[in-house]
Amino acid sequence: MNLLEFKKRLMTDPGERSPEMRDARASGKEFDEAALESDRFEAALQRALNVPAPQALGESIILRQSMEAEPHARLWPRLTAAAAVLALAVALTAVMLFPKNSMVDLQQHIAGHWQYDGTQALAASAARLQADPDHVRLVLSEFGVELEPELLAQVRLTKVCPTPGGAGAHIVLATASGPVTLYYMPRTHLPTSPADIPLEGGMEAVALNVERGSLAVIAEAGTNTPELAREIARQLAFAPGMTI
Repeated sequence: MNLLEFKKRLMTDPGERSPEMRDARASGKEFDEAALESDRFEAALQRALNVPAPQALGESIILRQSMEAEPHARLWPRLTAAAAVLALAVALTAVMLFPKNSMVDLQQHIAGHWQYDGTQALAASAARLQADPDHVRLVLSEFGVELEPELLAQVRLTKVCPTPGGAGAHIVLATASGPVTLYYMPRTHLPTSPADIPLEGGMEAVALNVERGSLAVIAEAGTNTPELAREIARQLAFAPGMTI
């Protein structure tokens, strides 16, 4: 494997630990430096995406706006002002639970994510027998989720990826229905679940809420994707008491 191909595979699947990639990592200084740079980038990306929203952000914004209001606003009856603040707080909370508060935004995110590296990730995983289970567990442990053994055995690729609510996981599975892509979005709660999401290139996606967050399953058109998504959801286990 030459250095360019090595770097391309690191970009597609930075956690790959196949014998070929391990040999390449140990084949020279340039390969070792490229691998270290990739590891540092992935760690920095995950830290950047895991920034929680400040507590009481909505209340702080509302309070500041009320204090900076024009003098005549002070003449409003207190009850009317309190009702307005409560309504704004509820609306802002809804936006924070689901960024941009729209299924359209989620559809655009998933379609864009798929267009960016969906087919490349499928191609990179096509020749693999199984992903390194330890790497899969390591990635998913950051989100407090585990895969049941049957589902874990189907994993061919796992990496951290951006979601509407922060960091998530991009997983490629080898199922009886063919290769399937799974996006796990730990901080994204769908206003409508399940939801069909149109994609180009003869693919289709179904998103649904799970115990913690949501997931989107992408498969070839003609697959029973809704049932496949429900089956995958049943094989996720969530660490009790964990907040992310």
